[in-house]
Amino acid sequence: MKNNLIDNENILLASPLEVIEIEPEDFQQATEISRQITDEALRWQTYQNALGLIGFENWLKQRKPELHIDKSQCSILQPQFVTIDAVCHLKVNNLMVDLININDLTDEFVAIKKNVVDSPELVGHFYVLTEVLEEQEQVTISGFVRYDQLNNYRSSENLSTSQNEYYQVPLSLFNAELNQLLVYLNFLAPSAILLPVKEASGKASQSIINLTHWLNGTFDIGWQTLESLLNPSQAALAFRFRDGNRQKNNTLDNSSSALKRGKLLNFRLEQADESVVLLIGLMPAEAQKIKVSVEVYPIKGKTYLPPDLQLIVLDETGYSVMQAQTRNTNKDIYLDFTANPGEQFGIKIVLNKMNMTEHFVV
Repeated sequence: MKNNLIDNENILLASPLEVIEIEPEDFQQATEISRQITDEALRWQTYQNALGLIGFENWLKQRKPELHIDKSQCSILQPQFVTIDAVCHLKVNNLMVDLININDLTDEFVAIKKNVVDSPELVGHFYVLTEVLEEQEQVTISGFVRYDQLNNYRSSENLSTSQNEYYQVPLSLFNAELNQLLVYLNFLAPSAILLPVKEASGKASQSIINLTHWLNGTFDIGWQTLESLLNPSQAALAFRFRDGNRQKNNTLDNSSSALKRGKLLNFRLEQADESVVLLIGLMPAEAQKIKVSVEVYPIKGKTYLPPDLQLIVLDETGYSVMQAQTRNTNKDIYLDFTANPGEQFGIKIVLNKMNMTEHFVV
């Protein structure tokens, strides 16, 4: 693993950097942006970040002039984010880009402020490395990483923060193929990289549930055992993996290699609240693939699901690829499919005009 990191880092360092010349008016613009800051250290940080933003914006205009760039919501222009050591929420087409200004590309790690990765107000679909070379009157762009890749790395490595609240991210995690970044910005749908959102309580929700963690015995908050959510007859049925034709006699005992967890979903409707149980099942398949089952059951004390409830499987771009719908006498609904390692998907439950979506990665 370490050798791979070193090899990837050498590739990044050996790759030609994108170099953008800074014009006198660019320095003047950065000065104007930073002039609002009274603290001297923060003013210099804002000035450097402003030059990085201007350089990146100019690079996009040179390489892909058809891209729509909107910097009106950039953190650097918002007084409440003045202490953020990054440029967040630069909108390119419909994607959010965060710029991380680095001082030395030869360092093994990149320091990224913790809240730039964790806060729903600051996260971006992509994190791009810039370096301001003021004496040379240049800005360089050296690499980028997708949010989902950065978030998965943070989770898998149990990434900790230093006392000054920075994540130390290996330089090798960043992709030096900047042409690929341009392709992403030009064609990728925002739903392809799911970002955390802020709940009504103000607390950030978990954007993607990593099912590999489930297979390793670590479960996300809110996902419970079947016995705690269903009555005994429901749980007995739910323990089974069924095929797409719902042949219930073609089963696999849960005690072998199948694993299931459920979550209670509550729909607050105008007439009355309705609650259902969403179950996700996992079972190893051929070629390191995972068979995923998706089921919806009524809660304890109820016999049938609400009529016209829809169960929809979404691909990583947010498009519907499978769906099922209840009738008046449905006791449960069921879908299954096979997923590859690293594949993302969403499960959407629709009832009347309300819907809830859970996002997963295998």
